[in-house]
Amino acid sequence: MNKKFIQYIICVGMLMTTFSTIGMPYASADAPAEPSQPVPSSGSSGVTIFIELQWTGGETNLTYDVRLGSESPPPLVVANQTETMYRPSQLLLNTTYFWQIVAHNSLQESTPGPIWSFITAADSPPFEPVVLDGPTNAGRGVDLKFETVAPDPEGDQVYYQWNWGDGNISDWLGPYAFGEHTETTHQWAENGSYNITVRAKDPYGKQSGWSSIYHITIASQIQFTNCKPGYLYLKFFIFDKTYGYIYALDLQNMALIISTGGMTVGATGSESVRKVIFEMKNRFFVDEQWNVTSNNLTGNSFDGSFSLTSGLYETSVTAYDANGRLIDRATRQYVLYYQLQFIILKQILGGN
Repeated sequence: MNKKFIQYIICVGMLMTTFSTIGMPYASADAPAEPSQPVPSSGSSGVTIFIELQWTGGETNLTYDVRLGSESPPPLVVANQTETMYRPSQLLLNTTYFWQIVAHNSLQESTPGPIWSFITAADSPPFEPVVLDGPTNAGRGVDLKFETVAPDPEGDQVYYQWNWGDGNISDWLGPYAFGEHTETTHQWAENGSYNITVRAKDPYGKQSGWSSIYHITIASQIQFTNCKPGYLYLKFFIFDKTYGYIYALDLQNMALIISTGGMTVGATGSESVRKVIFEMKNRFFVDEQWNVTSNNLTGNSFDGSFSLTSGLYETSVTAYDANGRLIDRATRQYVLYYQLQFIILKQILGGN
């Protein structure tokens, strides 16, 4: 046998022995499946600019290149990602986009999918706003707070306009950030029932419709039960009564309190009132002023006790509802307070 031929046989045997130990290299029988089932489907229109692109790969352990742009073929935007979804940054309105997915396996084999397309939506108005918070019962002449929000489909800033139901319509207020809860105030001059509505618009002038009606009733929510102008009050120990009406005091918007020590200011609130704050301050000495909070509701009655020296005072009461919202404030009133001292009686009782 030819010596050279024998050498060939030996080499082939050695190669076969090696491959049987480490394994024969092989080529894949199939390239990755073509990406399919695009979301949004190809040719879709009116697509939100916040779209999340999705597709089906057909098998596991693949990576994908994503191509996306307003020209065809689209440019590469991300390579070798494992997820079968891609969330692009905010797209442009009313624009045609092309996109394509290229699938890769571990052997560097690849299969490009078809080039799909979609058209984004034109600018849309904000959603109809909702009045989220505000009182339903309140008094006249008080700044009342109301809250609203209206998300915009494109994430634009939003302006708001309020119709207060009393002939007053606000200017466009804003702009406010996307999803931001906004607060504004209004006060009514007359008692009555009013229907509040609000609408929104984006920076491009697209307006929503008016919101559903938010109803409010304006009427007195708190009033003094004593210290009323024109009246004389006597408080001697346990005796605490209204004595009579004095026209001259009424002309001066004053009440006269004669007491053996301290005074109590009383007020009656509506069913909406859950807390009141009484304020008393000296008209001549700015360092003499006090606040007293009354949370105890007994038959809608509230009171606050003060220890005063003789002088002229100004008093008011502010009412709050169960949510802590200011809903009414009674008119400030003047109190001429005189502390009556029974010197002889005090001496008998061992006082100073």
